[in-house]
Amino acid sequence: MAETAFSISQLESPTAGATLPQGRHLLRGWVWPKPGGLFSDVRARIGEKVYPGVHGLPRPDLASHFRTGKPVALAEYHVAVDLAPGLATVVLEALEIEGRWRAFEQFAINVEPCRPPVTFAVPGGPLRWIDHGHGLRLLLRESARQAHRTVADLAEELAGALPAGRILRDAPPPLIGYVDEPASVCCCRFGRIPAFGHLFHPDLKLRRLLATTDLQAWQPLEIGRPSPGPAAHYPQHAHARNSGFVGLVDVPAQLPNPASLRIYAELEDGSLHLGPVIRSRLHPADIEKLPLRTSGSPDFDEVQTAWQAALAARGFTIAQDTEAERFLRDLRQEYEVSAPRRNPPPARSPDVVLTGRPQFPRRLLLATHGLSLQGAPRFLLELAHACVQAGAALTVVSAEDGPLRAEFEALGATVKPVNCLPLEQAADETAARTAVTALLDQADWHAADLVLANSFTTFWAVHAAKAAAKPVLFYVHESTTPRMFFDSRISSAALAMAESAFIIADRVSFTTAATRDIHLTHGRPDRCVITPGWAQLARLDQWIARQDRRALRQTLGVHEDQFLICNIGTVSDRKGQHTFARAVDLLWRRHPELAARARFILLGGRDSPFDAMLRDTLTELGRDNLIVHPETTDYLRYYLAADLFACSSYEESSPRVIFEAMSCRVPILASAVQGIPELVRPDLEAVLVPPGDTSQWADALALMLSAPAANAPLAARARARVENCFSDTQLLPHHLALISATAASGPVRSVSAP
Repeated sequence: MAETAFSISQLESPTAGATLPQGRHLLRGWVWPKPGGLFSDVRARIGEKVYPGVHGLPRPDLASHFRTGKPVALAEYHVAVDLAPGLATVVLEALEIEGRWRAFEQFAINVEPCRPPVTFAVPGGPLRWIDHGHGLRLLLRESARQAHRTVADLAEELAGALPAGRILRDAPPPLIGYVDEPASVCCCRFGRIPAFGHLFHPDLKLRRLLATTDLQAWQPLEIGRPSPGPAAHYPQHAHARNSGFVGLVDVPAQLPNPASLRIYAELEDGSLHLGPVIRSRLHPADIEKLPLRTSGSPDFDEVQTAWQAALAARGFTIAQDTEAERFLRDLRQEYEVSAPRRNPPPARSPDVVLTGRPQFPRRLLLATHGLSLQGAPRFLLELAHACVQAGAALTVVSAEDGPLRAEFEALGATVKPVNCLPLEQAADETAARTAVTALLDQADWHAADLVLANSFTTFWAVHAAKAAAKPVLFYVHESTTPRMFFDSRISSAALAMAESAFIIADRVSFTTAATRDIHLTHGRPDRCVITPGWAQLARLDQWIARQDRRALRQTLGVHEDQFLICNIGTVSDRKGQHTFARAVDLLWRRHPELAARARFILLGGRDSPFDAMLRDTLTELGRDNLIVHPETTDYLRYYLAADLFACSSYEESSPRVIFEAMSCRVPILASAVQGIPELVRPDLEAVLVPPGDTSQWADALALMLSAPAANAPLAARARARVENCFSDTQLLPHHLALISATAASGPVRSVSAP
């Protein structure tokens, strides 16, 4: 065995110093990290040439030897290398969970000439439409983003980043199957990538399919889905009929490209087999938010030609079939229609100070996507309070009912449900317009002096307001585009209306500049205005004055000598609880004594597919002090009881949880995404780390928990900042002025935090 400061390993085949014939050979062995470490992949380096490996084959013997407490250790690796005559020095490298490659073993092999060289087949074949097609889509977007570079250079760079070979997209024996996704180029959205395909054993049933990219924890995939294609191709195998699988798999942000997805099959006899292994060049969702085309973008044919040439230069071939033709035709059409709109010149500037005092509208119609306990509906509820105090009568229309209905009704508002499905499913523009007209019959839109549509999921309210010839104020909280947000959940006609809502609205209000900047290409910049969110400081301080922090901690089961870390927010992939859980596990591995003194609560659990996935992850990680609490209206006590507040989101504009944590003087650890750095500045009011980087999150947790006294100045400065910049007494008048000006079509100005 070989040993370094961070690893224990053994090369099992061939032996170091062996003499081998020229050609292709398979290196086999295992590597295991020392306590605190975690390996995600293995590769070999011979001179300047890098050979990707397959790491994570299960070894029961090593699980017993290293006393892992689990049936197998994912420790064996295989690496195919090409050896030229002479003395070959092979360096084996492991990818640590931190995202860096480190050499763990080096050996020499004597290579004798051999004609022809020995070889064995490796997976290959032409790129399918989903592989080269997704690459072409990304290249189009990069051509728009990096207009200063040539298309040929961008194409060469992207082709060079594609995984070399297909690895094991076809399942190895004794399994039979194929992985359709992820493609060779794939968007990693909210730290997850899709896994889709079919897999079966000729004789035995599958008990579970498990997938992982980091080897830290694997996740179950949904199996047993009907698979007519494999059933027809393998009529002799009964298990082929329902061999489809689908799922989403976590990818920590720090892992370098290409990512390696491994799928394991657990059979009915209890045996575990490594199945398909897929490498994919990933890009973050923020890239998908960028325009597909700008005014200076090249022609579609120019980009496609450059992409095909770059692939050919790298030795890739492209499959020519009807699926590829259809995808390219649709992509070409999407590219052609995505040419930038020529908006009318600005009629007014959003920075003109409002003059005079327009009368506040007496009748307001507030539109919301739902009445849940999420941030956007609560934002609307607090704004509704201020509107009532200003003398307005309210009608609230909502696409979904929820617990906030009673609170709106307590304000005297009339709450009406509306059916938006006909619009969301409209087959064409005519059907969409008909659906908008139908909305006018579900509430008295004509009686309103102003319509306020809250979040771009209420794009239907913008169109209904214009159909009723009413002014409309459009509040947008989402730090993503309608196309990314809705994906395929609404029709293309409805998506077009969601995008055009930014153009026809009289005002579009954003709570942060980062969110505004994402949407500038969708609408009219002259109608955009920034009006930040707020904290209800007086109300919070009155509540805090009545609380006993020690008693609150006792009700949550926290002992006096424990740290309480609360991650507060609706459990969802966007909020990042899945990668936060992995960070907690890394904290356990690196600082077990510190982690043992902590209690981690994820507040906001519901009954959703993501909740079920998160439960599976927590079970796999096995950290008893990491638990989920269901969402509740009694959530403020968690801030006051906590020693540290965590916001692990991938997308945020102006999250109310940040305002609440600032107000309650709890130290903040948060993702450095979109609007959050505008609210709390790094190392002044909060510790900010990249979203999804489980290693940096673990380090930040360790830093803040090991030196709690250093957190107090952060919390104090955060409280001062919310008092000075984000109090309701300061900012609600700006929102009310915006409402008045929009109803009267008067000028307004943006409000920005220092």
